[in-house]
Amino acid sequence: MSSDDKYRREVEKRLLDLQKIAKDIFEHIELLKLLLADPAPKDSEPISIETPRKTTGISPPNCLHYFGYLRFIPKYNSVPDECLTCQKVIECSKHVE
Repeated sequence: MSSDDKYRREVEKRLLDLQKIAKDIFEHIELLKLLLADPAPKDSEPISIETPRKTTGISPPNCLHYFGYLRFIPKYNSVPDECLTCQKVIECSKHVE
């Protein structure tokens, strides 16, 4: 098995993880839309919403940069390739210490 095959499998795995995260976010958005449409449902049980996990200040494994790096790169610079396949790309771009 060549290193290209390993790299391709890792990229595909991370892409699937990102797709799962995007699906979860979409489901949360749909739930929030329903809650905004009917802010006070009558005679129903309270709706529990799962809160996102808190991130630690530690860089993800195999990260060449520090956690929060994407928040500080200039807008005219491109995002590094390794960041595009990272599972924590969104949290890194929004990270506040």
